[in-house]
Amino acid sequence: MSENFTELDGLVIREVKVGEKDKLITLLTAEEGLITISGKGLTSIKNKYAASAQLFTYSTFQLKKRGEYYYIVDTFLIESFMNIRYDIEKLSLANYVCDVAHDLALVGIGDDELLSLVLNTLYATANMNIPLDIIKGAFEFRAAVSEGFMPDLSSCGMCGDEISGDCVLDVMNGRILCKKCRAELGNTPEFIRDDTSAKIMIRLSPAVLSALRYIESAPMKKFLSFTLDKTETSLFSVVCERYLLNHLEHGFTSLEYYKKIRTTT
Repeated sequence: MSENFTELDGLVIREVKVGEKDKLITLLTAEEGLITISGKGLTSIKNKYAASAQLFTYSTFQLKKRGEYYYIVDTFLIESFMNIRYDIEKLSLANYVCDVAHDLALVGIGDDELLSLVLNTLYATANMNIPLDIIKGAFEFRAAVSEGFMPDLSSCGMCGDEISGDCVLDVMNGRILCKKCRAELGNTPEFIRDDTSAKIMIRLSPAVLSALRYIESAPMKKFLSFTLDKTETSLFSVVCERYLLNHLEHGFTSLEYYKKIRTTT
């Protein structure tokens, strides 16, 4: 295409209504990171681009840039993740996933790995029979790892011994501690034993540690290929959420809404 035009595959991760008929949509792309499109008439079902430029759709966009925004020349739908829209829990999780992606991505800097992670997460949410809290936790932990917040899960971060049995995740320092080193720390203000309210350290069972190690190194298309029982899933969800939010240093309204929906449905 000419220098005035560009063609990109992008996932719509945010949309804002402007006036009665228009929208600003934000795409996550492999080549350019975040880009913003001014969509004239996109709120109308009669608009020929509306179906391929709505939230959660992954499409090929032919664009022309004018000023600070891109404008649509043409679009071709690749994937709609339609099943997400029929389930309020899936919808709320997808919103949270896209909010995290928007927070991590940068304008003008491509992030193929983040885009691939979000696409695989949305596909699993829409089409696979995997507990949503496992999808959520695996996305959170892989997102943290992909963005450079990689904990050392190979051995105890204090004594260097291999880990067998229960241990704790030192969220702040990105390491795990064995039972012996955990006991030596004692019940200091930096060490909180309650794993549902821990802000610094969280207990890990062998099953959850194994899941984290798998997610850390698995191929992107296989990062959800593990199982946990119901009790372990609850712990896993807490661990991954705390780890990601600690490194991002803020929460998400969409996450709170997801958790509220999960407790009321």
